[in-house]
Amino acid sequence: MELVLVAVALLLVLLALVGRAGRGIGSLPVRSAPLMTKRERIVCGFFERAVPQARVHAQVSMGAILRPAAGLDRSRSTTVRNRFSSKRIDFLLEDRASGAIIAIVELDDRTHNARQDAERDRMTARAGYTTIRLPAGHQTALSVRETLLGTLPPHQPIPTASRRSAARV
Repeated sequence: MELVLVAVALLLVLLALVGRAGRGIGSLPVRSAPLMTKRERIVCGFFERAVPQARVHAQVSMGAILRPAAGLDRSRSTTVRNRFSSKRIDFLLEDRASGAIIAIVELDDRTHNARQDAERDRMTARAGYTTIRLPAGHQTALSVRETLLGTLPPHQPIPTASRRSAARV
């Protein structure tokens, strides 16, 4: 009798586990999506050529580079994190040698809201980051390079290149 009860109990546990398999994350109805638009891929290449000492990351979660301020209680810390953790940054320029973040770069297209962008920029500035905003429209290798040269802090050198070689990119 005891053996039958143990067998029934094991069978119930096994059925419960099998039932969960169909409801787990692996069963969610999903499909693939491109990481970047065609225009973003082109502009990403411009960044890579303009700032060769930088590693360029695309579609970075703000939760990867921001933390709530120290000293907050657990509830307030969670509230603060929830306000930014799922938001994305278009591009992040990271110094290859040190891992330091050189700049955040946003492509301001029709999906951007100027007031919300200003709020985000204030938040990332509080953490010590420089945000570079490229206006919507056609960016060229030269225009991206000139924007970066005019925006990056002086301690972030960008190797010089002739206008002719920058325009060919």
